[in-house]
Amino acid sequence: MKYCTAFIFSFLLLTTTTLASTTSGTISSPRSFAWGENAGWIDFAASSSAVTITDSALTGYAYAENLGWISLNCANTSSCGTVDAKVANNAEGVLSGNAWSENAGWIDFGPSSSGVIINSAGEFSGYAYGENIGWINFDVNEGIITDWRPLSVRSGGAVATTPSSSRSIRSGSSSGRRLTLQPTTIHSLVAVPVSMLAPTFSRDLTLGSRGNDVRALQVYLNIHGFNIASAGPGSYQQETTYFGTLTNNALARFQSAKRIVPAVGFFGPITRAVIK
Repeated sequence: MKYCTAFIFSFLLLTTTTLASTTSGTISSPRSFAWGENAGWIDFAASSSAVTITDSALTGYAYAENLGWISLNCANTSSCGTVDAKVANNAEGVLSGNAWSENAGWIDFGPSSSGVIINSAGEFSGYAYGENIGWINFDVNEGIITDWRPLSVRSGGAVATTPSSSRSIRSGSSSGRRLTLQPTTIHSLVAVPVSMLAPTFSRDLTLGSRGNDVRALQVYLNIHGFNIASAGPGSYQQETTYFGTLTNNALARFQSAKRIVPAVGFFGPITRAVIK
């Protein structure tokens, strides 16, 4: 009987730990670094940093040799009554708000021309910006990853994905078997306006661009198998009006497939002509 009780206790403990991991995640080395051209490497899992990600905010500190400690939340020092500043999370991994560094000043995680996002796999992407230090890049190779997951992924609202370009969806049967389809096959299950299949564009688009034409471009790329994201902002039927690094990368893949040179993700006259 005591062995059975111990087993049940261990199972409950494991279940609780797993749930807490996705709702209140942490960051561990070596996947814990962002890069600033004027700040150097910034570690979000430095000793005593205690960075935690929840559905509402980030808490704890990041550390850079050239800057010292960067506070992600006023709650770190109980100063919210004076300056209510923090890196906020909208529960879907779209970050906003400001971190504070004594040596660098305010660092904006949701600047108007970019922004930091945590995707369905817990990976950080995008850029933060500080007036005194410039851009901080979260798109570095093998960059930051957390065990926190967006709310829609935890609740089953997002389509399960694999690292490849194909998508895996769960069938309606109780057996739970999986069916793998190509992105274009999945997208054809939903009626798409003809204007989205071959939209008309009238201007160049690049990193930081905003507008309905950016959304139209994202829809076009998603429909044709060059997915902006596997889940969350930018994914199929969740297209946005912001041209960020995810859109840039998807467009570069499209350009490479169409032999457009250079395939760097700049949406100019040549690419517009190909789409037209």
